[in-house]
Amino acid sequence: MTRLRANFHKGYAMDGIVNSKVREYVENLVNFPEFSDMETYAKANHVPIVMKDAGEFLRFIVSTAKPVEILELGTAIGYSSILMARSSPTSSIVTVERSEEMRDMAEENIGKYGLGGRIRVVLSECDIFLKTSEKLFDFIFIDAGKSHYQEYLDLCLPRLSHSGMILCDNVLYQGLVAHDTVARKHRTNVTKLREFMAYVHGREDLITSTLTVGDGMLLIRRKEL
Repeated sequence: MTRLRANFHKGYAMDGIVNSKVREYVENLVNFPEFSDMETYAKANHVPIVMKDAGEFLRFIVSTAKPVEILELGTAIGYSSILMARSSPTSSIVTVERSEEMRDMAEENIGKYGLGGRIRVVLSECDIFLKTSEKLFDFIFIDAGKSHYQEYLDLCLPRLSHSGMILCDNVLYQGLVAHDTVARKHRTNVTKLREFMAYVHGREDLITSTLTVGDGMLLIRRKEL
């Protein structure tokens, strides 16, 4: 037994896909004080938002790529779309949300940050929006129903600009995609995510990178012809 493995048996528990001590250390380095109210609300009301290290990566990639048009699938309370808008002041964002309650809350938060002119919240199922939209996007952030990721990807690619990127969140699903035994309540998502990951990595027209950030993130772009 290596020293590292031995430490896991001395209280260094795993938290999702990352050792809990490592996660605590990283999250202490990442600070979004301007978002503390949203973070507090999300925690108290069990609303899923990106983990802090995933948020830091999202901020980095958007501020570096500076996409003109951004699409987000899965708005929730607007945390990620606000983060992206503040990370790239020249970007315009369309974010799609199926819940009217979440839509209203997101629009309220977006208004508080003075971003109503740059972020548009669309009340729709993601697949319906993708099938009816004719707009091209330079960056697409997929953070909606995990069991639909493969469908969303296939619908997103025609809406992706030539040099655009797609970022999918939660693709490792608390590490459960690597487990042999999964609780019944998680089986559908785990099975679908495994199928999605195999599908994406098997496509020769795409370049991918799987990151052990947050709950697992997947970067996708087309190969240069």
